[in-house]
Amino acid sequence: MKRLFLSSILFSTLFFVSCSTMSFIPTEGGASKFNLATVDYVQSQQSEMIVGLSEHVTTVLDSLLAEDRASLEAFTSQLAALDSAIMDFSARMDTSELDMEKSLALMSKQLTTVKTNASSTRMVIRRVNDNIDKLPLKALEAFNEAINAYLNKDETPTE
Repeated sequence: MKRLFLSSILFSTLFFVSCSTMSFIPTEGGASKFNLATVDYVQSQQSEMIVGLSEHVTTVLDSLLAEDRASLEAFTSQLAALDSAIMDFSARMDTSELDMEKSLALMSKQLTTVKTNASSTRMVIRRVNDNIDKLPLKALEAFNEAINAYLNKDETPTE
């Protein structure tokens, strides 16, 4: 009995150990799904699954990031438009600054001319006041008419 028990244990152990190499285990058909897999088969399936998964993940990430990429492109185009607007504004400011400097130089020159003319006129008026008693009446009338004509000439274009 003891031998029978030991032999049955030995036989069942051999049976389970050599199960994948036994010829009576089906390799095709509906029963083949119960076959034991080899290491090469598992590794090939694993590599195929990794390749398929990476392709799927790439597709999913592309679809998820498409909206973000579109908004980044829109943001980039807005930044480019703002950059060109700033450049245009800077160019206009530079042009305005040059025009202002030219205008200020011209006004300064005209102011110097007006000051010189005013100084000359003051000197003439002082001489006339100093020598008013000695000037002939005819010269005073001509001087008065010239001053009135000059004053009227300036008033006409401004009105």
